Amino acid sequence: MPNPHDEKTASLVLIGVTCLSLFAFLPMAADAQAPETQRSLSTPINYESGRVEEVITAADDRARFRAYVLTWRSMRIVVAGAPERSHGPGDNLDIAVHRMEVNGHKVLRFAESASASNENEVDVESTTSGASITLGTARIEETVSAESDGYRFVGYFVTWHDKRVFVVDPQSAATRAVGETLNFRVWRSGFGATQRLSFSI
Repeated sequence: MPNPHDEKTASLVLIGVTCLSLFAFLPMAADAQAPETQRSLSTPINYESGRVEEVITAADDRARFRAYVLTWRSMRIVVAGAPERSHGPGDNLDIAVHRMEVNGHKVLRFAESASASNENEVDVESTTSGASITLGTARIEETVSAESDGYRFVGYFVTWHDKRVFVVDPQSAATRAVGETLNFRVWRSGFGATQRLSFSI
């Protein structure tokens, strides 16, 4: 006849093997879920529109700068535009609103919807972008800021080469005061007639 002691021992061994298998599976399951958690943190983008109040342009040799002062959600913002496309005061401008975190700062960024594929962005790592950087210094004449859901947009109007231009703070740090001296970077990117100017701290 079967020994009850042997049956009990076999049952305990089976339970132990099952528990070990479950514990071994748990880390694998956690690892499998990690990429999904990271994907859920992707940058949110909304597509909205605003009314153009003012158009700002500047040029330096063949590089050109164009930006639009907009009313967006009852706030005043500035959106960089492509020099080869033109909108006028009173026009509605479709924009992409980016919300992101930069060095611990919650940042709002704006771009024309037609340029939402980052064609206005300067890739400083690229050897074919034709990007160059010089430095500028000017006094702040006007500040522009906006906030939505804890994310901020900050920038400054200054005079550069006798032209009014807009300098973006890419980290949307604490707003500086009118009259302060601002050191900024002047970006030139692209080739030929499509060279673009942009300004950032």
